[in-house]
Amino acid sequence: MKTFKTLIVSIILFTFLFNLNVNAETKKFNMVFVPASEKGDENDYVSLIKIVNKITSFKINFIKVTDYNAAVEAMRADRAHIAWYGGKTYIKAAELANAEAFAAGVRPGEKDAGYYTYFVVRNDNKIKKFSEIKGKVLSLNSIGSTSGDLIPQLELAKINLSIKNKKDFKNVFYAGSHDACLLAVINKKADVCGMSSRNFEARLADNTFKKEDVRIIHKSNKVPPPPLAYSKKIAIEDRKKIKSAVLKAHKYGEIGGYGGKMSHYISVEDSDYDVLRNVVKLLNKKK
Repeated sequence: MKTFKTLIVSIILFTFLFNLNVNAETKKFNMVFVPASEKGDENDYVSLIKIVNKITSFKINFIKVTDYNAAVEAMRADRAHIAWYGGKTYIKAAELANAEAFAAGVRPGEKDAGYYTYFVVRNDNKIKKFSEIKGKVLSLNSIGSTSGDLIPQLELAKINLSIKNKKDFKNVFYAGSHDACLLAVINKKADVCGMSSRNFEARLADNTFKKEDVRIIHKSNKVPPPPLAYSKKIAIEDRKKIKSAVLKAHKYGEIGGYGGKMSHYISVEDSDYDVLRNVVKLLNKKK
């Protein structure tokens, strides 16, 4: 009888431990990146995600895709659950892929997460004013980029220029990244480029170019920051854990993000990107 009771207790204990192990199984998520830079991207997020994994006990893996549309499709098809998106790509992902913006990085020394589009020329170029770029060769980032496509088009519209009007430019081409856009100017493949201020500052900091090599001839109004977003298909409890971990990650060590090192992350909401939705509508009306 004692042996039988011992057997029963052993079975109950084994069942409890088995169920505990199943319940404690590590939850896995994939995080997708769009190609904004020749340097970094997912490497800029490694420290952040390591900290988030530690805080949440989740396992977040990286996926790198070739273009902005692929990043949206990855979340729509449930191949990715978290993403870094540019602002314009985010509003598309929110519409098509159940994406929800939740955080954005603030760079050291800055007060908020916003950034700008810069129009840059070589220092020896004769162009002195933004209005003088008509008839020149313009390089941009990629189709779908916020600060390297959408905002440049908005700024050009303000001076009655359009990349769709062949009479306005000698040539317009997409270089494929902010870095490549800038290098096109430095290497005299383009007269002017429209690019992210974050990438400009990052490449200046790592000595890709010297400050005296180029000039900024125009700076846009502040652009809503590129957000981290997660799929609404993730359980609400897990989303809260991920967001909480990102917002306090800076307390656990150095963190990075879009544009390199970040001091911390702040909370953002879907409505913060309504301004970009309005820009898209405005540009569509001008077609």
